Amino acid sequence: MITRLTPIREALRTYLEALSSSLRPPEVGEAAVPEEALGCVLAEDVVAPVDLPAFSRAVMDGYAVRAADTFGAKPDKPAKLKLVGRVLAGQAPKEISAIKIGPGECVEIATGAMLPEGADAVVRAEHARVIGEVVEIYVPVSPGSSVDEAGRDVKAGEVVLERGQLLRVPDVALLLALGIRSVRVFARPRVGVLAVGSELVDAREEPGPGQVRDVDRPMLMLLIRELGAEPVDLGIVPDDLEAIRERLEEGLATCDAIMTCGGASVGQRDLAVKAVEGLEGAHIIVHRVSMRPGRPVALALVRGKPVLCLPGPPAACLLAFMVFVRPVLLKLMGVRDDLVPVWPTVRARLAGRVPSRVGFTDLVRVRLALAPDGSLLAEPLALRGAGLLSSLAHANGVVLVPEELDLLAEGEEADVLLFSSPELARRTGG
Repeated sequence: MITRLTPIREALRTYLEALSSSLRPPEVGEAAVPEEALGCVLAEDVVAPVDLPAFSRAVMDGYAVRAADTFGAKPDKPAKLKLVGRVLAGQAPKEISAIKIGPGECVEIATGAMLPEGADAVVRAEHARVIGEVVEIYVPVSPGSSVDEAGRDVKAGEVVLERGQLLRVPDVALLLALGIRSVRVFARPRVGVLAVGSELVDAREEPGPGQVRDVDRPMLMLLIRELGAEPVDLGIVPDDLEAIRERLEEGLATCDAIMTCGGASVGQRDLAVKAVEGLEGAHIIVHRVSMRPGRPVALALVRGKPVLCLPGPPAACLLAFMVFVRPVLLKLMGVRDDLVPVWPTVRARLAGRVPSRVGFTDLVRVRLALAPDGSLLAEPLALRGAGLLSSLAHANGVVLVPEELDLLAEGEEADVLLFSSPELARRTGG
């Protein structure tokens, strides 16, 4: 019997909708800043406790002035101000408070230094000249010129980061600048990874006759950790229905989600999906998608927890992770539904034709190169098998050929979904 293959977008939409209706809110804890916060998802809004900057400061070396005293200044008729002091970055506020700028006066000031009382602007050093105790100003400035006013960046009481937001390096830097040393975050989901196959041995062991090293399981664990979740190694299980079910139950008892690799197709020895179906409270939402490679993907819920069965061939496994697992993990991590992930993508010109099959979304591995004119080229790799690891190692990303097309022509521009950031492109030609 021919079963319908579900298009990628329909499969992902259907599964995420089912997951949303059964998903339990993640647990909440504290994360130290900066040690633990990166890659966590905020469980509550962050409100600024102080102004940033905390005081008005110079953004250029020069002279703190009353802007009105510089009006009309020009190279042949400079404004002349009396130099009454000097202010350095980090200087004690008590010392600075003793300096007051009156009409016709100025103070030498360093970048980052607190603006002394009476000043409302800074004249850049290159627009002035010191002659004894007098500073000649050759360019007029307006109030606020070359000054970061207190609270210009962030006002105390302002929401600076929102609940459901994934913390990046700039976000952690902002928390540090505001003096925030811990934040409330959702617990990182524990994601169990189970390899299925009697032929598999641990990748660190020497395989015997007819055996192969298990690459999928460590690869998936690295991808899970890179995204910000916590991988849990459930090991390798042979092609035995009861053994797979038993290991799945063990994983469901301690993990928030399970991923299997291998045994997801429809052959007699492909038992992963059958094992999931036999679990109490299991619902297979999607099985088999119109994607090449990666057709034998199954997306299930077991007692409200996601269980995703990925194909065993390494290339198909990685690409299925990119398409289906990443959005699911972000949801488990607590990322808000209105925040849509945008994965690193570049626009490149195809260096060869890409034939495809109508009715399937083809994920074509490509290698990037930098042409002499500075444009990016995407070279389709000849090796496209689902199990060919070298095709992943030699590629920088994939081009998705829509299911309604049978060809992308050489010279056509296409979006390349990158494997990582940065990807390194070779220079070509001159």
